[in-house]
Amino acid sequence: MAAVTGSWEQVCRIEDLDQDRPIGRLVGTSGQDRDRVCVVRGPGGQPVAMLDRCPHRDISLSGGTVRDGSLICPGHFWRFDLSDGRRTDLPTEAATVYPTRIVDGWVEALLPPAVPHQSMRAWLLQQAAERSADMPDHAPTPPEIGQTVDVKGVDTNYHDEGSGAPVVLIHGSGPGVSAWANWRLTLPALAQEFRVLAPDLLGFGYTRRKPSDRYDMAAWTDHLVGFLDAMELGSVSLVGNSFGGALALNLATFHPERVDRLVLMGSVGAAFSLTPGLDAVWGFEPSLPAMRSLLNVFAHDRSLVDDDLALLRLDAATRPGVHEAYARMFPVPRQQHIDAMTVDEELVRRIPVPTLIVHGRDDRVIPLTTSLRLHELIDDSQLHVFGRCGHWVQIERADEFNRLLCDFLA
Repeated sequence: MAAVTGSWEQVCRIEDLDQDRPIGRLVGTSGQDRDRVCVVRGPGGQPVAMLDRCPHRDISLSGGTVRDGSLICPGHFWRFDLSDGRRTDLPTEAATVYPTRIVDGWVEALLPPAVPHQSMRAWLLQQAAERSADMPDHAPTPPEIGQTVDVKGVDTNYHDEGSGAPVVLIHGSGPGVSAWANWRLTLPALAQEFRVLAPDLLGFGYTRRKPSDRYDMAAWTDHLVGFLDAMELGSVSLVGNSFGGALALNLATFHPERVDRLVLMGSVGAAFSLTPGLDAVWGFEPSLPAMRSLLNVFAHDRSLVDDDLALLRLDAATRPGVHEAYARMFPVPRQQHIDAMTVDEELVRRIPVPTLIVHGRDDRVIPLTTSLRLHELIDDSQLHVFGRCGHWVQIERADEFNRLLCDFLA
């Protein structure tokens, strides 16, 4: 951590700090970033003060949560080690941590000095000069964009990380979803032991859309099999989330030779009645209040949800052509789409491969009963249910989920 000079500033009383909830305070009146301070209890219960701003985007870290010695940003769920501020899965990225002390019951942070006031004209000229000097030859690529492969004439966006036995991650069907948004906390963990591939399915993410595209289980399954063929993959382990679980089941039943192991997380595939949560997901109409409400349906831990995250997801859901395609996928009556994703139970009973079934007990989108039924039907299966967890198992319980996944796939 680089040395910081400046002034010690009182931030909060030590007794105001909870074990797992950050506190955000505005310290000073300079109007600059250094006025924004986040304080959290670190390892051993000692307070840690940092700039209340994620280095990725202008999102307040004080809206996040603390878990296992890390502060989790509420935006893209980056995790910062409280011992040094570094991102746990990418140490080159780090939050700004300030020297911290306790004086007379006050948590104090050593903040850098405020930058001297400039006229607006001087500031604009300085910013222009800095941007010109640092300007890359092209704009940075969004993390959602990986590589591209031609799948039967469809330019398909996908991520490909790590080496070893191939594991394919199949995302769900929320508005604005992409493989990266769904699996951003899973990809780096699995890539330490496996080759991990995560495509944007037909009509989703950054895979190219065409007005003539058909969206149904046959088309999505055909596209997924085509992706495996284009990547010259024989048999793989499949991890399917929600809607993606139904696609994984389709492959396991109709193309069993392509599947080594199967993981179903909050999966569709067994019969159930349309829930209010799933109706809200598939019937989404773009607005910030609607997206905020939808995120509250996905997550059991509401502290993971705020307007910053809702804006990020709303931006993804309203990129040109995205909502238009999404609106065509699951029109009313929506029960018909659940029925179309339900796999014949006799076929499910014949699945021969080891299967891990995972579900959040408090899932309001896909009922736990679907996973209970799949566990009954698949002979070589194990079921893991996470309490105090909603539809976002891979996010709300990321570390435990990743360990469970790695152990099962090993």
